[in-house]
Amino acid sequence: MNDLDGLTQQQKQLVYSLPYRAGLWVSQSDSSGGVESDEKELRALANIIEGFTGEVFGSEIVQHIMAGTMQNREKWKDWSRDIEQVPQECEQAVDILLSHFDIKEVSAFKLRLMEIGEAVAMAFREVDENTSSSTKMHMYMLFVITKIGSIFKSGITKTFDEFMNISLEERKALTELARALQTDYVA
Repeated sequence: MNDLDGLTQQQKQLVYSLPYRAGLWVSQSDSSGGVESDEKELRALANIIEGFTGEVFGSEIVQHIMAGTMQNREKWKDWSRDIEQVPQECEQAVDILLSHFDIKEVSAFKLRLMEIGEAVAMAFREVDENTSSSTKMHMYMLFVITKIGSIFKSGITKTFDEFMNISLEERKALTELARALQTDYVA
């Protein structure tokens, strides 16, 4: 099966909405950047969804889902409601997809949602020169711990500058998203 024909309309809407909702949920986890960060992160979210729609990333299902997300763009405003439900919806979507598709396809979907969340978080740096020294030190310690974990898990690491683009609140949201998706993704 290379599409979502086996899902109910309600299940399809849940799955189609999650690329947008998960990115929005991460974006809204940190309000410290104000309107400027919200605008940049929303632009980044729309751009990354559009970018993921145009290419096959080893999963036809993911491409189909991303296309469904873009085709339903007029619903994005409605999809912005009840955003606190995203972690539970991710758990539901994974269960739904696992009942219809193989683990490889579902893993690709989970990875795509994490990549969207991370890209949105990196779109605007909430940490700036006014951030306290203790917060910056905490971020650096977290960076070192995360870097070590990333090397062991995936071999992929970020620079400290890239790491700093993700605030502590966004990092917590990404961690909760990874937990809901049952993945060991390291932001």
